[in-house]
Amino acid sequence: MKNINFPFFKYIFLFLIILFFLQFYLSKFGLAEENSESYYLVDISGNGNFTSIQDAIDIAKSGDIILVNIGLYYENIVIDKSISLIGLNNKKTIINGRGAGNVIKINSDNVEINNFSIQSSGIYFPNSGINCSSNNNIIENNIIKNCFYGITLYFSNYNMIQFNLIKESNNCGIYITNSSNNLFLNNSIHNNTFNGIGIYSMSNNNTIKNNSFSDNGYCAINIRTSSQNTIMGNNISNNNIGIHVPSFENFVIDNYFFNNDKDIDKEILTPGFEFLIFIFAFSGILILFIYKKM
Repeated sequence: MKNINFPFFKYIFLFLIILFFLQFYLSKFGLAEENSESYYLVDISGNGNFTSIQDAIDIAKSGDIILVNIGLYYENIVIDKSISLIGLNNKKTIINGRGAGNVIKINSDNVEINNFSIQSSGIYFPNSGINCSSNNNIIENNIIKNCFYGITLYFSNYNMIQFNLIKESNNCGIYITNSSNNLFLNNSIHNNTFNGIGIYSMSNNNTIKNNSFSDNGYCAINIRTSSQNTIMGNNISNNNIGIHVPSFENFVIDNYFFNNDKDIDKEILTPGFEFLIFIFAFSGILILFIYKKM
């Protein structure tokens, strides 16, 4: 009987272990490559990967960055993945919605829109320069003008909207409904037909800080049926009403007011028509009950 060469089998076993771990790390490295972010360049003149922003979005995967060169892009864009969309120059990289629908519609969370001029949405509710129905997005350093609404948040939470110029909207510069815990910082919101910012329908815990509001047709900031919003350190001038707040709790702190028709308008709740009908009906039943007992 031959002797078994144990050192030989030891080396074979060691080789198999090394091979196993090598395959593991190679597969892990390959997975990392597959998930790494990609960059795409959009150039209307044809000197990039795409001439259409929407075409680039359709090809991109979550985490990718789409850079858009200077130019005029006639598009209505829908974003349904977590990407960064970045323009080269916010005065010269222009997305024009051609007067129809939303210029940009954000359906996915964790989207960034940065450094564009966004204009000419449709003229009906809720057509907007940017219409957002998702969470944790960044809208920064854009010029949004000549839209029905500048920005609309609808069931959209934990967004950061900062350093934007929003002007000449046919309704509100920013319209918020059922959206909470959003930050509005250092924006300039001017010459909008109705409100600079309108906060509606249980939109709570939003922070509006260090913004500039002027020449808005109704209110600079109009809060309705919402609470725990903080309005702090804003410059508010030449509006019909500076801030409209409900009687329940919101926080108005250290704002600067100049030349508004009214700086702060506090809403006084009075019994509604339905409530009065209930009181009269209850009183009638009570009187009838007492009469029958007599």
